[in-house]
Amino acid sequence: MIRNTRTPWATACAFLAVWVLTSQAAVPAELPRSTPEQQGIDSAAVADFVEALDTEIEDVHGLMVLRHGHVVAEGWWAPYQPEFIHTLFSLSKSFASTGIGLAIAEGHLSVHDQVISFFPDAVPEEPTWQLEAMRVRDLLSMSTGHIGEDLRAFS
Repeated sequence: MIRNTRTPWATACAFLAVWVLTSQAAVPAELPRSTPEQQGIDSAAVADFVEALDTEIEDVHGLMVLRHGHVVAEGWWAPYQPEFIHTLFSLSKSFASTGIGLAIAEGHLSVHDQVISFFPDAVPEEPTWQLEAMRVRDLLSMSTGHIGEDLRAFS
């Protein structure tokens, strides 16, 4: 298999801290940037990890490392860029279930909670019985009342 053209990751990681500190104004406020060291991570460890990705894994598209709510490393292998939209399909379930697990552990919700209770402004005046019956556990098990089992149902 032919690999995608790579950017020089070892060099990119070495300059990451400088880039982060000099580009703060251009970065969206949703994800603040920081040097790895400011968040308790060794930059050399990040560079080693990126080098391992670059040499040991085929077809890496990109990487973003967050620590304490700050982006401490990010980059993309050519031809991919941050604007490139990926179709994730089932991968999203892993992120969603992790987030829900953390929210449950912190006491913010339960698997027995009604989904519509979290979106009071978006509930129709007369919600269907399926919408009223839907619980967080239904979302986690992907049993949300769709007619079909796959993408053909949405065509």
